[in-house]
Amino acid sequence: MDQWDELRRLQREAASLVREPRPAIGTDDTGTVEVRVDGTGLIDAVEVHRDWRRRLSPERVGPAVLAAAGDALSKQATALAEDALRPPRPSWPPVEAPGPPPSPHVSQDGPDPRLHELMLTVTDAIGELHVYAEHMGAVANRTTIGRTHSGRVTVTFTGRQLTAVEVDSRWLAAEAGGQQVADEVQAACREAYRTIAAEDEAAAARTPHLSAVRDMARDPQEFLRRLTGN
Repeated sequence: MDQWDELRRLQREAASLVREPRPAIGTDDTGTVEVRVDGTGLIDAVEVHRDWRRRLSPERVGPAVLAAAGDALSKQATALAEDALRPPRPSWPPVEAPGPPPSPHVSQDGPDPRLHELMLTVTDAIGELHVYAEHMGAVANRTTIGRTHSGRVTVTFTGRQLTAVEVDSRWLAAEAGGQQVADEVQAACREAYRTIAAEDEAAAARTPHLSAVRDMARDPQEFLRRLTGN
């Protein structure tokens, strides 16, 4: 086995150890509100039972949404922890290549420019770590408000976690159906997520090399391509 076979083997082994969070669904204690989070923990669906008035008072709707979201995140974390305890997935046999790629370490003209470029990227990424650390510290304590155009629902995120849901009780008592409530909550969350994404994008623009390294770490095939040119 040459160094390239070994590199590919290590790449497959690393991929087999990756445990991606899966979407999860949570409910409140009464089963009236259901919240689904995607693989990144973002709320992407909300359902409110059409007969919610028999189960909840208007004042309890907001806390029920919050409880359902927390339940979904808890289930997601539990599933991820259980996955981590399972044996790694078996590695598939390597795909036969037409021939070994040229060595990235040394060529007749000197060090391979691809490896040199990669090393520069990593070095610059290390220099950007303090900027990233400052951003993550700010994110942990960042408060983001999302509000629907109607003003009926307001959500508060601390960091990326939903920490408060306020729903207009007069609207709830007067006319709101379960689907309407769910739609308003989702709209408020989307508004908050847009604000969070814009701030994260601005922070990523200040750390382009660190972002590049993270992308390669998430995609081992891309790392191998950058290293070998294949």
